[in-house]
Amino acid sequence: MNCWKVKKLQAQNFRNLKNDVFEFSNGINCIFGENGNGKTNLLEAVYLLTNKKSFRKNTSYSQMINIEGESPEVIIQSVFQNTEDIASYSIRLNDEIEERYLNNTFEKSKTPSTSVFINPFDSYSFHTSSTFRRQWFDSHLSLIDKEYKQILGRFQKAIRFRNSILAMGGQNTSMQLRAIDEQIADYTYLITTKRDEFLKDLNFHITPTFKAIFSEDHRLEMTLESVFTKWDSKKIYDFYRHQEMSDIKAQVTRVGIHRDDFIFSFNGLNAFEFCSLGQQKMAFLSLIFAYIELFRYKFTSYPIVLIDDVSGELDSQRWKNLIQYLETKQFQVLITTANENFRIELEKIPNSKKILIEHGTLINQG
Repeated sequence: MNCWKVKKLQAQNFRNLKNDVFEFSNGINCIFGENGNGKTNLLEAVYLLTNKKSFRKNTSYSQMINIEGESPEVIIQSVFQNTEDIASYSIRLNDEIEERYLNNTFEKSKTPSTSVFINPFDSYSFHTSSTFRRQWFDSHLSLIDKEYKQILGRFQKAIRFRNSILAMGGQNTSMQLRAIDEQIADYTYLITTKRDEFLKDLNFHITPTFKAIFSEDHRLEMTLESVFTKWDSKKIYDFYRHQEMSDIKAQVTRVGIHRDDFIFSFNGLNAFEFCSLGQQKMAFLSLIFAYIELFRYKFTSYPIVLIDDVSGELDSQRWKNLIQYLETKQFQVLITTANENFRIELEKIPNSKKILIEHGTLINQG
């Protein structure tokens, strides 16, 4: 398996990170340090390189730049390597531009690798917020299906236009809705079909992944909750015609795939309603690692896995199980912790790289 992995990284003027050169192993990289010292910032720098955006919500350039920096721009330089090649990759950000260079050549879209960020605190939002679940699925499906990302973007633009028509009202509202609804019906059919296919593939991996990590037998499944499942474009268009007067009165599109939900079941029961917090966290982690396995099957290559301090979200036996699971996998892992007990367990991992950060400065790596 020929996976691109990050070997070196240097960040200039990025948050509180100093200009140190961080070096990573192909396997597990353990990043230690007290809270607020820059561990998560290092993960963000890798994510920004590989995904062209931050994993932090609504993050702008002005929030990334180190206000104490000597230059009014962010520069992140890196070296990636697989079994055959080495590639340099860098980004340059300021108020006006975002430039990326692959092997010193300007590159608009391609990145050497992709990364998946795991924040265990997201488990609560995932189980309690339909909006969060929908955004999580849209984001992760877009990573493995570029066509889905494009169609979703067109749908979102179309639904915003539809809502603007409804908000303004007027004599021609009905005629305008009929024109845009033909597009929305086509996008809805394609998106719903791709979501169903994605869930089918993902469900194939979730239960075995849960057992592999936590050594427990439970049946996990994700399902799409949508009125449009198995509908063709014509039936979807007819639905919007039937809803037209209600939407005009409400001045907003009340039903659509932008309001669909994903239900996580645990042994046939809704995980949010019937599972303990511990089981919910285990289920969420299993979902992410199942997605990573699906990614591998789609591309015959693993993404880089970024894990931000999982120790506080699992009991000691469960995070020991997680460590054992990570040791068996072929993907590159960057995992942070400020927990001393978890650090001791991480330091026992054979051939793992240990990185210590204090106040954004690399203190030790080996």
